[in-house]
Amino acid sequence: MHYVPQPMLPQTVATKFQARSFQDPGLRTALDHALPGRSSSWPRQSWDRADLLFAMLYFNDAIAQARAAVDAASAARRTARELPNPTVALASEYANQHDGSPLWLWGVATEWLLDFGTRRGARIDIADLAARQAGFDFAELAWRTRETLRRSLSAALLADREVALLESVHADRDSQLAMARRQLELGASARGDLDRLVGDALSDEQKLSDARRRASAARSALASAIGIPVHTLDALRLSWPGLEDPPAIPADRLQQWRGQALLERADVRSAVIGYSQAEQALRQEVIRQYPDVRVGPGYTWDHGVKRLQLNLSLTLPLLNRNQGAIAEAQARRVEAGANLEATVARAFSEIDAGIRQWQLARAHLVQSRGATLQTAQRMYSQVEAGFAAGANDRTQLVAAHIARTLAQLQVLDAVGTTQDALADLEDSLRRPLEGPELEFNPAALQPQEGRR
Repeated sequence: MHYVPQPMLPQTVATKFQARSFQDPGLRTALDHALPGRSSSWPRQSWDRADLLFAMLYFNDAIAQARAAVDAASAARRTARELPNPTVALASEYANQHDGSPLWLWGVATEWLLDFGTRRGARIDIADLAARQAGFDFAELAWRTRETLRRSLSAALLADREVALLESVHADRDSQLAMARRQLELGASARGDLDRLVGDALSDEQKLSDARRRASAARSALASAIGIPVHTLDALRLSWPGLEDPPAIPADRLQQWRGQALLERADVRSAVIGYSQAEQALRQEVIRQYPDVRVGPGYTWDHGVKRLQLNLSLTLPLLNRNQGAIAEAQARRVEAGANLEATVARAFSEIDAGIRQWQLARAHLVQSRGATLQTAQRMYSQVEAGFAAGANDRTQLVAAHIARTLAQLQVLDAVGTTQDALADLEDSLRRPLEGPELEFNPAALQPQEGRR
């Protein structure tokens, strides 16, 4: 094999990043392979979570880095299985014979490390465990990046919906203020009424500004999770059917998934592998208290006499028996065991908290769609009918419309809380619980070819 240089200049990397697009042919190939049922739809009319997930697996640089780490760990398995090469030494000597004539003496000696048994087995086991752990670490990173994508997509769509509702309130406030000023000029209302409306308008305007900032920040987070420039999202129509109506999840199903997650979460399995690695590392250090053994067959030609040699060399354990390294390995095993116990305890806590918070958020969402919203909708319908019949004036109609919109905003806030709780629950269980991601195999989150 020959060395092939592949220089990477910062300017070139930045240019390539700016050029990333959802029209990338490689992305289309990856999507068609992962979601064959959608292969006829190109370019996509809308992008849902499944499409964006595979775009993330294709573009995201942190995932590419983790994928490279898996490849490196897999290559290390091959290295661990390689037998050590022998060394060879050539010796020569120039000497005079008794009669004064010159003579060259020469010889060759080799040295072979005896690499077998538990010493070799421990090295191979450590490399295999490291490769498995790299795979679990990749799965954990892919999941967490997926969670960032899910949360930012939910936040972006809900913020857009909130902006639309607050813009409606803002327009209604302008109408209210205009009508209140006319009534004040005509002496039909008090100055305090106008001041109150101005205060409400300023408060709603601040809420609108905050919602717009949240929408912008959510889009930036979404672009970062996918691994693309944020302006690339501008021409994209994002889709999430059922965003405002999260499904109910049966309690027995949650308990079943709870038991599975405690054994199958990637972080737990990675911690288990970490402990096994510490065990093998300790085993390796214990083996190293016994010296390496090397044999060295050789050959010498001396004054016409051919000599065969067999040397045996080893390190004498006179000054230490590798006790320092053994103590370090023992301490690391204790540390790995504590990390495993802490990881399992954290998983228990996260799952239980996720289930409780989800149930509370779901109940709050149902309540927010109850009497308050229904009353606001009914009052608006009555005022609207009265306005059409001439029984109510425009001031009452606008006020009723604002009340209904504010009630819808409360429901939207409860939807956001519920989606956050559902995201926390999914994160604790390490599995998607609803949506298009259920269409494909979870193995899609394993290390595969992505953008190069």
